[in-house]
Amino acid sequence: MKFFTIFLLTAVTGCVGAAAEQQMLQDESYSARKSRIGLVNRIRGLEDMARMQAQLLDNMVAERQQWLAEKQSLQTSFEHLRTVCSSSKVISSDDKTENESKAVGQTPEIAREAFDNQNQKFVRSDDSDPLVPIVTQLSQKVSEMSAELQVTKTGLTEASTSVFVNWGSSTCPDSAVLVYSGSVGGSHYTSLGAAANYLCLPLSGVNLVDRSNSDNAGLYGAEFESQDSHQDKDVVCAVCRSSRANNVMIPATTVCPAGWTSEYSGWLMAGYPGHNAASEFICVNSKMEERTGSEQNNNGKLLYYTATVCGSLPCPPYVTGKRVTCVVCSK
Repeated sequence: MKFFTIFLLTAVTGCVGAAAEQQMLQDESYSARKSRIGLVNRIRGLEDMARMQAQLLDNMVAERQQWLAEKQSLQTSFEHLRTVCSSSKVISSDDKTENESKAVGQTPEIAREAFDNQNQKFVRSDDSDPLVPIVTQLSQKVSEMSAELQVTKTGLTEASTSVFVNWGSSTCPDSAVLVYSGSVGGSHYTSLGAAANYLCLPLSGVNLVDRSNSDNAGLYGAEFESQDSHQDKDVVCAVCRSSRANNVMIPATTVCPAGWTSEYSGWLMAGYPGHNAASEFICVNSKMEERTGSEQNNNGKLLYYTATVCGSLPCPPYVTGKRVTCVVCSK
């Protein structure tokens, strides 16, 4: 019995000791596991820090490369300026060395400021065409090109205009600009070798020269032979510039074709068919304006209304014996 009791106590003691040892092992395993977790977290933190430092290093390398590129560009610019200045004999070699030494290692803004401070050394006091900064040269080039463009535009505008004579009027329509006004003239109606055309003669700025020979073409004024209130009156005229490139006189109508603008309308007039001198058809403004104080019957270049004569003229639409109208159109 005593032996059994001792055995039982020994067994219990062993179990208790084993349990205690197992608990100790479990406690040690938890501590080790906790320690490993802490170590892993620390390693991860170090890895993150290493990545951040690597990114920072990459940024520093990129910035340094950009700085080197700017430095190289700056050195190239100053080499160019030094070459120009050397060829112009504007600055001395000591000045160039000093400017280059100041430029190396500086930012573009500082180098530009240093160049501006030394700019007076680039210009001789007797130089009528001083060296200017590149930006100024470019600005001048742009200004020159703008001026050339304006000249081209002006030329195109001039090319897109046309000139016509407003016969029988001293003014131009609203759509045109007056070049000059005057009085109608031409050859005498009795001259066999007379010029056929009518002229718009200016009444100001007239420049005449003494003749040296007796054989000359004659220049006379023009009168209406209209057998109405305008009879024997001198005919006025105006030379007009239209803003449109083309103009045309259309007989037998007072309406312009589609897309064309009417400058003025009136009567188709010419010389008398029984006279010796040839003439031409012109469109005289319906106002039939005459020169003031010109009632005298001096003849000269004459203007008659034009009437239709059927036969070779298609009738209809024409009707014999009718006065012919006209219109001047532009586009």
